[in-house]
Amino acid sequence: MPAPMTFGQARDSYVQRATLKSRHTVASYERAISLFIRFLSDTGAPGSILPITRARSTTVADTPLSALSEADSPILLYFAQWLLSPGSGDSDDKRPYQPTTVQLRLAGVQSWFQFMDDHGWLPAGFPLAKARRIVRDELRGQSRQSGPPEPPLNIEEVIYFYDDLKPPRRLTGPDASTEQHERWELTRLRNCALLRALAESGGRVSEVLSLNLDDFPERFLQRDDVLRVAVRGKGGHTYHLRFHDALPAIRAYIERRGAALRATRAGKIPLFVSHDPRFDGARMSRVVAWRIVQRAARALGLGNITPHDFRHWRATQLLNAGYPLDVVQDYLGHRSVETTRSYYAHTDPLRVDDAARNVGLPRLPEDTTRSEDSR
Repeated sequence: MPAPMTFGQARDSYVQRATLKSRHTVASYERAISLFIRFLSDTGAPGSILPITRARSTTVADTPLSALSEADSPILLYFAQWLLSPGSGDSDDKRPYQPTTVQLRLAGVQSWFQFMDDHGWLPAGFPLAKARRIVRDELRGQSRQSGPPEPPLNIEEVIYFYDDLKPPRRLTGPDASTEQHERWELTRLRNCALLRALAESGGRVSEVLSLNLDDFPERFLQRDDVLRVAVRGKGGHTYHLRFHDALPAIRAYIERRGAALRATRAGKIPLFVSHDPRFDGARMSRVVAWRIVQRAARALGLGNITPHDFRHWRATQLLNAGYPLDVVQDYLGHRSVETTRSYYAHTDPLRVDDAARNVGLPRLPEDTTRSEDSR
């Protein structure tokens, strides 16, 4: 009789065999599973009262899946609560996570559990459907109470951080290398263009980084008009990123690159590239984009700000300007207006009360008479 499947073996099998969309998705889900195993190892976590935590072997990875039981059904909820709780203070403990990150990590773990269930590795006594329902209903209730995601305060300061940034002293002295100074200035202009592109388009960082030079024709960069660029969003859904105020910064960056423009193997010239000598000309990675945003945020004393925060900021800005949900839906590339509504369109109940108070029922004209038969 084969030994029972363990959490660690199920993790390894999932990462190797799961049919996922991209290596980025695989990496994201692998991080989610690692966090889940760390959660089960935390003796002070909300889930430490679950039977599975008392049944574990030397490590969580060695614990058999057969130890899961009906009493462990709140396990996904406790995992989400653990992600939202304050961290331990260790340098590798990044809690509390943003609600959007919690949703992403939770989705990864649920996909893993579904994979295990499809392969018949979860015991019959563990109700996966119930576990999903518990966390879904609880988080939905919290979402209604907390309202739409709030963009960080003063996030707009980050957009312009690199505009007036001065080069370091090592590049301004008499012995400074002209080539190094040029590379620094090129990087600064790129950062200016990137932050404006993220903020104005409201696009996901992967979508903004997928832009190519031919998406920005030179003749269009000279016009005072909105440029629409088609990108592939979540699930292969195509929509348009829109640029107007960001175009001068993008033009300045492209012009500065000049002869440094080089095509990739696919024949495309990426808009945003690395200017590090080791990777010069390669399409910018998401890690570098995050560093650019977070370096500016830390320098301004604004705490942790990510590229995705600009998406929330742009949506909030459009709604506050009075644009209807269907416009914001198209702007963000949501397939359904209900997605936009669930994220951003939480209305203050007192405003709804005002609607009931101020928009009354119509009144009959004073000279209207009623017959006895009409009563």
